[in-house]
Amino acid sequence: MKTTLDSKTAPSRSPRHGWLRGFLIALPLMMCVQAMQAQTHPANGAPVTPASTYPETSGSPAAAPPALTAVPSVDQSHYILSPGDVLEISVFNAPDLSQRAVVNSAGNIYMPLINDVHVAGLHVENAQGVVEQAYLKDGVLKVPHVSIVVTSYSSGVLLMGEVNRTGIYPIVGAGRLFDIFAEAGGTTPSAGQLVTITHKGSTTEPQTLFLTSDPVKSLEANVVVQQGDTIIVSKAGVLYVVGEVLAPSGFLMDEKGQYTVMKVVAMAHGLGKFAKPSKARIVRRTPEGEKEILVPLDKILVSKLPDVAMQANDILFIPPSKGKQAASRSIDVAVALASGVAYYGLSR
Repeated sequence: MKTTLDSKTAPSRSPRHGWLRGFLIALPLMMCVQAMQAQTHPANGAPVTPASTYPETSGSPAAAPPALTAVPSVDQSHYILSPGDVLEISVFNAPDLSQRAVVNSAGNIYMPLINDVHVAGLHVENAQGVVEQAYLKDGVLKVPHVSIVVTSYSSGVLLMGEVNRTGIYPIVGAGRLFDIFAEAGGTTPSAGQLVTITHKGSTTEPQTLFLTSDPVKSLEANVVVQQGDTIIVSKAGVLYVVGEVLAPSGFLMDEKGQYTVMKVVAMAHGLGKFAKPSKARIVRRTPEGEKEILVPLDKILVSKLPDVAMQANDILFIPPSKGKQAASRSIDVAVALASGVAYYGLSR
């Protein structure tokens, strides 16, 4: 018998089933959208640069862009040219005239169509004007515009002594001493305070400066330096104190300071308990060899004798007193024995 279902007996479609059907229909679309996004953005989130929309040209491949010339970040206009300098010369709107040139021993550079131009002794800015005038005078260019960049320096300041990188450093503009130190990576830990500057061609005495940690006085030492100057950073003298002192060590000397036996002992935090000051001595290196100088420190301590001056690389030796050491050992033994007796008596 055929049975028909009316609206009351027919099963109704659940809203849950309708949502599921919609999700299954939308799922392929969502996957397509995600695939398209994955082509534009990689997994790490960094955007991918889209391909160029310019049409490809047939035939030979396009030429690579010209290499860029590195332009120094410093102003070279006041640098004085000298033989051996390597120059990058650019002539505006005349690439055939642009070139790299070396200042020869006569101080000249060769320029196309105008031959030699003397530039040694000129600031870079002035040398540009001289080359422009040469092209204008010979009628080669009506409105010449020349740019000169120094790519390799042949002269500058010679830096020697206690710096991390000795060598020749170019001076561009109003260079100062601390600028050169910065280029050299600073001074070494063993550098002294004395700096000597010898000016090229000067008949006067070399200029001497003292480095200091005082900010105000440091500005006085930051003098202007010039091409051809020779700068020497001294090595600090060292004093050594060994033996029966509380803190045996070596101390860098201050060039302006005066060092005596008493001062060095104080820097070593004083004498040790086994010290024998009457037998103190200084070991000094001389051209003839090492020399020992007896220092009656016991009398210096009570002002019976004047203090003794010390020199760079001196070694102050304070020997121990054998009697004090023996007495100290006896006391230590007695204390140890007494501790043992006390422990034995208390433990019984």
